[in-house]
Amino acid sequence: MIFSSIFVVMDYERIASFAAANIPASAQKVLNNIRVYLTDTLFVVIRSYVLIMLLTFAELSILFSLFGIENAVLKAAVIALLDIMPILGTGGIMIPWAVISLVLGYTGLGIRLFLIYGIVTVVRNYVEPKIVGTQLGLHPIITLVSMFIGLRLFGFWGLFGLPVGISFLWKEHVAKKTTEEAGKIE
Repeated sequence: MIFSSIFVVMDYERIASFAAANIPASAQKVLNNIRVYLTDTLFVVIRSYVLIMLLTFAELSILFSLFGIENAVLKAAVIALLDIMPILGTGGIMIPWAVISLVLGYTGLGIRLFLIYGIVTVVRNYVEPKIVGTQLGLHPIITLVSMFIGLRLFGFWGLFGLPVGISFLWKEHVAKKTTEEAGKIE
């Protein structure tokens, strides 16, 4: 993917001129709308997940400090960074840490870690669809369902791609409907 991206960037002018010569104008308009929307939406999605990451960092820092876990801020920062990856996430670190603590006889620490993980997970599951949905202009339920379906069908990229795709289709539908209504008024 990285090499493909480099080659596309290197030959962008040739690819663009080939597309302009061989793709019908109506399709070019649609493709341009998609490109503009994806470029704008990419920053919206990044901003959404930075907000979620900062929220997770704040939660973990506070809870780690309250429960007396050493190096609370550093550990919270590392876990918040890894939390963005859905495969690893908070649970990929917190659960093994809690289990190992219990196995090694640190029962209090293990229980506290499970409790912290539970709190962070509940907050994240509540906040993520709201933040991402608001940023994309979708209802939180639609965002949550599309994130789940996207993750199941297309993996990591589907987690982000399906909500963005649905948002694009919704905005195109609303724009078309608005244009039709404006035409009826005239």
